[in-house]
Parts: sequence; C-alpha cells; structure tokens
Amino acid sequence: MRSARHKILHHVAGDPMISHILDALADAGVARPLMVVGHLAEQVRGVVGERAQYVVQEPLLGTGHALQEAIRALDSVPKKLLVLCGDTPLIRPSTLSRMISALNEGLVMAILTARMVNPSGYGRIVRDARGRVAAVVEEADASEAERAIDEINSGLYCFDGPWLASNLEKIRRSPKGEYYLTDVVALAIEQGREVVAVEAEDPHEVMGINDRLQLAEADRIMRERICRSLMSNGVTIVDPLHSYIGKGVKVGSDTVIHPGTHLRGGTTIGSGCEIGPNTVIADSVIGDDCLVFASVVEGAEVGDRVSIGPFSHLRPGSRVGSDARLGNYAEVKNSNIGEGVQMHHFSYMGDADVGAGTNIGAGTITCNFDGRRKHRTKIGKNVFLGSDTMLRAPVEVGDGAVTGAGSVVTRDVPPGETVFGVPARPRGRAEQH
Repeated sequence: MRSARHKILHHVAGDPMISHILDALADAGVARPLMVVGHLAEQVRGVVGERAQYVVQEPLLGTGHALQEAIRALDSVPKKLLVLCGDTPLIRPSTLSRMISALNEGLVMAILTARMVNPSGYGRIVRDARGRVAAVVEEADASEAERAIDEINSGLYCFDGPWLASNLEKIRRSPKGEYYLTDVVALAIEQGREVVAVEAEDPHEVMGINDRLQLAEADRIMRERICRSLMSNGVTIVDPLHSYIGKGVKVGSDTVIHPGTHLRGGTTIGSGCEIGPNTVIADSVIGDDCLVFASVVEGAEVGDRVSIGPFSHLRPGSRVGSDARLGNYAEVKNSNIGEGVQMHHFSYMGDADVGAGTNIGAGTITCNFDGRRKHRTKIGKNVFLGSDTMLRAPVEVGDGAVTGAGSVVTRDVPPGETVFGVPARPRGRAEQH
C-alpha cells in the first residue's frame, strides 16, 4: 500500500476494511473472533478495540504459522473454525454462512473458491474426474493446463476444529522458511478426507486488497452494493457512481439523493427528503421532508420540514427544530435552534439556545468565546435580531424582543424590549410582530 497505515485499516466505503469483515462475521453468527496480528499490531488494536481477541504472531512465518499461533491461544478448539483474511472486505455474511453449513459431519474442510475471468496470481483448484477437490496448485508451480483453470482458491476456509488442531503441526516449512496454510489442503487429500468447495456467487467477494488501485475498486463495488440496496427500498439515487454512502447509513423511502453527496457513519435520513448535490452528512439524524443542499451536517439532529443551505454548516451538538430555515453561510455549533426559526444569511449561532419563531438577521453572530472559555447565549421565542447584531455571551434576550441593525448586545434584554446601538440600549417595549 506504500503507507504508514496498516493495510486492513484503509477505508472502503467510509469504514476500515477490517470493519466490513467483522460486520460480516457478526451477521453470520460469529460474535467475537480471534485476530492474528503482527506488523503494526497496536494500530490494529487501536481501531478494532474490543471487537476481537488478539494473538501476536512473532516471528512472521506465514499463514500456516499464523493459524498455529491462533490454535495455541484458544482455551478450547471449537467444532468448526472459520479462517478469513483481513484484506477481503467484500465478503458477504451469506457466503460465510454457506461455508459453515457446508462443513457437514465427516468433512474436515470447506474451501471458498471463485470463478475468475483472469485468475492470474491465485492458486488454482484442481478437481478429479468426479468433480471433487484434488489439489490446490499455486500459480508458480502450476502447469500450462493448470494455469488455464479459472477456479481459484480464495484463501478462506472453514475447518473441522479438532482435525485441524491435530494436523496443523504436520505441515512442513517451505524453502522460503514459512508455513503455508494451503499445505493443509494437500494433507487432507493425502489422508483420503474430502475437501468440499463452496463457490462464491460473486467473485468480487474474494478480492484481496494489495494496493491503492484494488482499494479504489473495492470501494466502488461496496458503494454500488449500498446504493442498490437503498434503491430497492424506495430511495432515488440520481447518480450512484457519484454518491458516497456508508454501510451504516439509513435512508427513508421517497428521499432523493443527488450527485456529490457523502452520507457517513451512523447517519439516518427520513422519508421524502432531498439531499445534495454536494452535501456531506456525518453521524447525524435528518427528519422527514427536509432539504439539505450544498451543505455540511456533522453530529447534528434535524427535525421535519427543515431547509438547510446552500453553504450552511451544522457542527456537532447542533439541534434544529421542525420547519426551521438555515440559508446561505449559516453556521450552527452546539446550539438548539427552535421550531420555525429563520436564519438565512452569513450568521453564526455558537453555544446558543434559540426559541421558536425567532428571526436571525443577516450577519448576526454570538460572541461565545472570550479567549479562555465558551459562554452560552439564550434567545427567547419570536425574537427579531436585526442584521449584524452581535450577542456577547453570556447574555439572554427575552421573548419577543427586538435588536436594531448593527447592535452589540452586552447585557440581558427583557422580554418585549427593543434595543439598538453600541452597546445596545433600550428604546422601549417592542410592538408585537
């Protein structure tokens, strides 16, 4: 990968590739797998955390040696042992379930295979006259006829645990000084044990990631899967090729997603929304019938029938009530924006609580940071904040109050009061508006 980051931590459709594998295992009923780690082990632990148990392979003596170390680390050997590679993020839970189910009584091994148009670089599956697996031949050792075989060994297996534990130590060290897991296949065949082949329905499932080109291809395939699933459930994606949606994202029916949209993390989008173009939403909840156009929403909650954008930014901790309007260059950070609030032009609400029905004039900002600490601003219901109002926190503006254009509010404003000037001073009780 030519990277300081461990290969399995590079992202596919917004998540580390190892996360896709762990998700597939969990969906197939494997709750807590054992990971064999070596190079950059602490990086892997830092990302995977408690989702797996770990065993360190030292020294690194090949795939067979890795499995030997794993077996030694187990308190007890399970009846069935599934062995996967950390760089195959496209594997499906259903395929793993098929492998587990295929290992019937009396069988010692199920091997996942795939048919490829270009099998170059993979070991080939050689079958006997009855169609049974007779051998796995590495490409370097294959004859011309064997290289013409299009069925390849994926390197993913399901073993009879006790059989594997009793035979794994029998594999011999290669001339390169490593122990190869593929030698176990030959060992089983030598013993007259049947090896069952489970063919992947989609050859992309067994695709290993070894460079940035393959990473980009895997990302494209995963995004296509996600888009297909959403579209089959009533979501319109105008251009799936240029829509970037994470696996954990949920989108309601009749929502339209335009090109250039990035939906990430645990984001949930309601029904009947219009998202994008050129929008990023991460770890946020968007209600029904919302419009989010050319904007960034991260770590925020948005009610129903809200319009956001263009060029708005909702930062973490923001909550926007139903029927609110946030327009050009509106920024909200760690604030509660009430129902029906109008905030259209070049405005910033940071560490603020804004009541329902309030109008935030163009250029209005909360001055929430004094150089050392953040302070909170409280704005009541049906307040009218004139253009270029500056609210120096901590400060409170009561229900129905009005500020004149260009006001600098440094003291609390009582309900119904009109203030203006620098610093803002009262003019008298405001008329109802």
